[in-house]
Formats: sequence, C-alpha cells, structure tokens
Amino acid sequence: MDKSVKRKRGGRMRAGLFILSMGSLFSGCTEDHKPVLDEELLRLHDAVSVYSDLKKAKADGYDMEVTGYRTQMGFHYLNTALLDDKFEIEKPELLLYAPYGKDSMKFVAVEYATPIKDIKNPPPVPEGFTGSNDKWEINTEFNLWTLHVWIELENEHGLFAPHNPKLP
Repeated sequence: MDKSVKRKRGGRMRAGLFILSMGSLFSGCTEDHKPVLDEELLRLHDAVSVYSDLKKAKADGYDMEVTGYRTQMGFHYLNTALLDDKFEIEKPELLLYAPYGKDSMKFVAVEYATPIKDIKNPPPVPEGFTGSNDKWEINTEFNLWTLHVWIELENEHGLFAPHNPKLP
C-alpha cells in the first residue's frame, strides 16, 4: 500500500478516535445532529492537522501572534486573510498553541472569529457547527464573536469551552 494512503488512513483513524472520545462532551447534541457534527469535526481535524508544526502554520498565513500567552488558552495566531463575517469549518481564523517543553509549542485548539462593527449593537451569533453545543462569545477586547474548539487537546469543560484547565 502507498505510504500516502497509509498516512491518510492513519490520520482519519486518529481523528475518528478523537471524535469518539469527545462523545461524552456533546450532552446538548441530539442524536439527529451528532453524525453531522462528527463529520464537521472530522473535516476540521483533517484541515488543521498539518498545523501541529507552528512553522507550517506561519507559512500558511497564521503568522500574527495577537494575545501573548493567555491562561488556560495559550498563544493565539491569527490568519488576517480569513478574518471576515463567514464561518467556514475548514478555515478557522486563529490557531492556539501552548508551550511544550523548553523550546517548542504544541497545537491545542482553533478559534473562529467574526468581526463586530458596533459592539453596542452586535450582529446575530454566527451559524457555527450543527447543534447547540457551540457557544459563541463576544470578545470586547477585539470586538469579535469568538468560538474555541479544542480539537487537539481534550477539555473536561467541553470541546467548545473558551478555557481549558489542562493549560496553566
């Protein structure tokens, strides 16, 4: 079997196992929505798995670190070309990394962001993922609707929680 086929199957298998392990975190997801949400998460995982290497992320446009280290979140790397009012599963606006060891960073999550022009009169919550589990929040520091997805680091508070207690 060709190495690229094996690699793709291995990646899909890991993603599938990840999604199965997240099953307990989808308490608000109806049985009708769960297969669609699982497929959406698999699409996201496939799209961003190459960014385990921060150098690759920077080369692909995630080159603006915008927050410094944030407690229970990590460092936020923005791709300014993606910052618009559209939610696109395979194109999150930000990638989150946490310090790992002495000199490296570990990819832990993505964050979706859509601009809010008038913070006193925000537009409706973006569509987001299927079901009602994704809880968008208004970020008044940057005037954005934001949604975290802990696609690479399990989060006991939920896949879509803004903070992850596994990070200091």
